[in-house]
Amino acid sequence: MPEYAPDARLKIKKEVNPPPDVLYMGLGWDENGEDETLKKKHYRQFYNDELENNKEYFPNGPSPFNSYELKRG
Repeated sequence: MPEYAPDARLKIKKEVNPPPDVLYMGLGWDENGEDETLKKKHYRQFYNDELENNKEYFPNGPSPFNSYELKRG
């Protein structure tokens, strides 16, 4: 997903062409990188609605999650 290019001035690999902020949220960096120059940034895709309403993931009808009617009192 993210692409990296060497930065001659800082002598590290720098992220180029990051994904759009409207669709993805930056989470942090890879903690297990062997080298500071090899660490990669992690992203999470952002959705405006609940996933059960997303037809791309659940095209065949009702939600796969359990739902119950609750009454108080």
